Amino acid sequence: MPEFRIQHITKYIYQGFVRDSANQIILYPINDAYQKVLKQELNISGNPLIDTFTDYYGNKAGTFTHCIPHYEMEIFSKVLVVTNPKPLPVDDMFAASQWMDLEKIRNQVPYIDYLKQEYFEKS
Repeated sequence: MPEFRIQHITKYIYQGFVRDSANQIILYPINDAYQKVLKQELNISGNPLIDTFTDYYGNKAGTFTHCIPHYEMEIFSKVLVVTNPKPLPVDDMFAASQWMDLEKIRNQVPYIDYLKQEYFEKS
């Protein structure tokens, strides 16, 4: 089972002092039968309290407020995950049938961002 060490750094540098910043982070890997999170370190400048929640799609996300005056902020995430093989989806339907199935669900909320096309006019 392959192990992966993943690091992510986000750094903000402001021209002047910021007195209050509200933030949302989406730095939590999926933890399921195919991927286990063995360890995660999350360090944020000022060491704010992070409130976590599960979003509409089942992803873990966090919010925090950095209230101490600052001119830069750094978010550092370090994760160790192990992965298991995941079977590929069976693709035994003809393409036309797949497109018909997608057409039926294109206005349902979980899929609307992916299936509803917006048409733009050239300027």
